Amino acid sequence: MSGEYPALLKKRALSMLRLAERLLGEGEYDLVVLHSEYAVQLYLKALLYRLTGEEYRGHNLRALLGALAAVLEEKGFREQAGAVIDFVRRFRRELSELEEGHIRSVYGVYEYADYQARRLLESAKRVIELLKRIEEEVFREHAMAP
Repeated sequence: MSGEYPALLKKRALSMLRLAERLLGEGEYDLVVLHSEYAVQLYLKALLYRLTGEEYRGHNLRALLGALAAVLEEKGFREQAGAVIDFVRRFRRELSELEEGHIRSVYGVYEYADYQARRLLESAKRVIELLKRIEEEVFREHAMAP
C-alpha cells in the first residue's frame, strides 16, 4: 500500500484542482476556493506520506509545509527544505487566505468574488508546482542512490 496511498491522494489532489478550474468557469467561486485548498492539502499529504510512510492528519497548510521542510531537512534534502521555507515566507499571506478559504467558503457569511477565487486558485497551482518539483528532485536523487 505504500505506493498506492500517496498515488491515490495525488490523483484526488489533481482532480480537485481540475474541478476548481471548471467551477471557476461556472461562477462557483466559493467551491473554487474550497477545492483549491483541498488540492494543496492532499498533494502535501501525499508527498509527506511518500517521504515518511506516515499519514498526516492536520489541515493547516503552513503547518504541513513546515512538516515537509522538517522531513526534507532530516533526510538530507537541505536545498529542497530551504525552497519550502522560502516559499512559505514569500507567500505567507496567500497560504493563510487559502487555509481560511476552507472554512469561509463553506460557513462564511460572504461569498468569494471572481478575482478572489482566481487568485487563490493560482496560489494553489503555485504550491502544487513547488511540490511537484520537490518530489521529482527528491525521488530522482533517491533512485540514483545505492
